[in-house]
Formats: sequence, C-alpha cells, structure tokens
Amino acid sequence: MSKLLYAMYDLANSAYTMVIITFVTSAYFANQIVGDAQLGAAYWQWTAGLCGILIALTGPVLGMIADKKRNGRIIFLERFTLFCIITTCLFWFSKPNSSFILYTLIIFFVSNYFYEIASIFYNSLLKNCSDEKNIGKTSGLGFALGYLGSVPIIFICLYLFILPEKTLFDLNKNNFEHIRFIPFIVALWFLIFSFPMIYYFKKKIEYKNIAEENSSLKDILEIVWKNKFTSTGKFLLARMIYSDALIVLIAGGGVYASGVFGYSSAELLKLAIYSNIIAFVGVLIGGYLNDIFSSKKIILLCILFLVGAVIYGSLIAQTKIQFFNSVMFISFFIGSIQSASRVLMTKLLKINNLGKGFGLFSLSGRITSFAGPLLVGTVTYIYSQRIGLFSVSFLFLIGFFLMLSVKNI
Repeated sequence: MSKLLYAMYDLANSAYTMVIITFVTSAYFANQIVGDAQLGAAYWQWTAGLCGILIALTGPVLGMIADKKRNGRIIFLERFTLFCIITTCLFWFSKPNSSFILYTLIIFFVSNYFYEIASIFYNSLLKNCSDEKNIGKTSGLGFALGYLGSVPIIFICLYLFILPEKTLFDLNKNNFEHIRFIPFIVALWFLIFSFPMIYYFKKKIEYKNIAEENSSLKDILEIVWKNKFTSTGKFLLARMIYSDALIVLIAGGGVYASGVFGYSSAELLKLAIYSNIIAFVGVLIGGYLNDIFSSKKIILLCILFLVGAVIYGSLIAQTKIQFFNSVMFISFFIGSIQSASRVLMTKLLKINNLGKGFGLFSLSGRITSFAGPLLVGTVTYIYSQRIGLFSVSFLFLIGFFLMLSVKNI
C-alpha cells in the first residue's frame, strides 16, 4: 500500500512538469506573451537557471531543519506542495501581451521553486516505504505512474480546451483564456493525487531516526567530504553536470519544438502523449534492471543513448517525424536515469540523513543548474535553437566521465 501511495505523488506532480514547464505554458509564454520563440526560449531558460540557484542555496538547509523535526520531511512536503498548487493558479493572469513578461516569469520562478523544494522531501521518503531488494522497482513505479498519468491530463487539456472551437466553460480563445485556464486543471490534479499519499505517510509511517538537534552545516558537508570526496560526493558531482542537461531538455523541449519545427499547442500535447507512453515503458524496464544491475551502470548507459538522441534531434532531424523519433528515444531513457539516480542516492544515505542528503541531491541538480539553461539560452540567443540544443550533449559527456569514478552500489 505504501509503495503505491508513494508512487501516486509522482503521478500528481508530473502534471506540473509536463504542462507548465515543458509543453503548454512555456510555449504560450514564448509565442504569445513574448511574441518571439527564440527570445522567449532564452527568457524561460534564464529564469529556470536563476530559480535553480535559489534551490541550491536553500535546499540542504531546509533538509537539515526537516531532519531535526519529527515527521519534518512529510510536513515540509505537505506545505511546499500546497504552495506550488496555489501559485500555479496565478498563471491565469498571464495575458497574451508583452507587458506580462515579467509577471509570468515571476510566477514561473516562484511556483517552480516550491515544486522543486517539495520534490526534495518526496524523494527523501523512498527509503521509508522500500527495502534494498525492491527500491529500484518502487522508484521506477513512481516515475512510471508519473509518465503514464500525464496522458489523461494532456487529453483533458487537448480535447476540452485546445482543439474544440467552443471550449469547456466557454472560454475566450481570442484572449487565450483556454490556455490560461489549464494551470487550474494542473493545480486540481496535483491536489487530488498528492494528498492521499501525504495523509497516509503522516498517519501510518513512523520516523524513528531523527537527526541530532545540534546538527549543523558541518554535518551536511561530511556527507560529501571527509578529507576527500565520499562516494556520495563523487556521485553528486557527476549528477550536478548531467542534471543540467536534463533540466534543459525538460524545461526547453516544448519551446524548441514550437520554434524550430513549428509545433502548435495541439501538436505539442500529442507529442507529449506519445513521449509519456514511451517513457512509461522505459522507466518500468529501467526500474526492473536497477534491482538486477547497479544504478551506476544504468545511469552510464542512459547518458550514452541520450547524447546520441540530442545530437540527432539538434543537428540531423529536418522534419517533424525525424524530430518526433528523437523525442521518443529521449523519453525512453530520461525517466530511467532519473529513477536510477534517486535509487543510488537513497542507497548511499543513512536514514537519519535523508532530509539533508536529498537537499544535497537537489543542490547537485541545481547548484550549477543556472549553467545549463544560461548556456543554452545564450547559445540560442547568439546562434540558433539548434546549436543551443546541441550544446546539451557536452554536459552529458562531462557527467558521463565523472560518473566513471563512482563506486558500484
């Protein structure tokens, strides 16, 4: 029961990633609010990067605070989830006018911050509902439900709001009310599927191992450095780099598809449906293999295939069907690498360090997360969206070589 409820949170928060960050709101911002797909993509990536800096600075400290409190991690998960849900609704006021550029970026910055901080505490709970024999399957189930569960929310957006001439609630398409209303659907979805998990974990799961009250920033440092890099430190260094690449692909995929290949909002959502079905299959297979082989091997394999797919999608693909093929390839491996990373981090941490540890996990994905989006945003601004996407492959390769020094576990 606890494993399924844990996985339901992935089902809940995937709507935010898929609709707000990647496909609908980001594309609406670039094309309708900014009015320039290339410039809009740069603005969106820069904002994601700046948000990453704040997450990196505050995540480990919030994790340390949560570790000191009984039920601290689940309480913080509840609060930051609710904050994200509330701020997501504020995208309704982002009208298709350049005067709303700053407003929209602020709402994206704030809601994304709450989303990512909530994810720290969600990830830290994996060990509370799994054991060493099935931790890979549990993590994989979460990501699988997240990808598969995104399909209904995309269908709702597509067939009730975007495609019909007369939308649900008779929203004004000329003022893009049908697009601006979609964040309400995302918020409702997030609320419905996240709180059963939060309620169950608050009532049924015991948190016996509480960090010492006098734990400090030194304790956080010792997770990654004890006269030399610990195994956890080596892994987080590698993840710091390849996560930059993942952030760019997730945050910028919809903007790239619309700017380079002319995908409409409807086509983007259809692309999202197919990519989520493929990701569902990939992450289930990856979760199963994760319990057979080491997480390190799964991560290395995923990186190599992702590099090939990025190069194809950025430099070789010339038609929509060719780009579609590259997206399907990326989708198959992107969930597996995220799931394997969560499993490896969970195995490396003691249970009384999970809050701090996953704060560092978030930091490793965010401390240089400004670098990936800022790099791609700047290269896109100077050259083109194609060259901007191609630069992602270098981040993956650096992460690959750093990952080679991490111990198998």
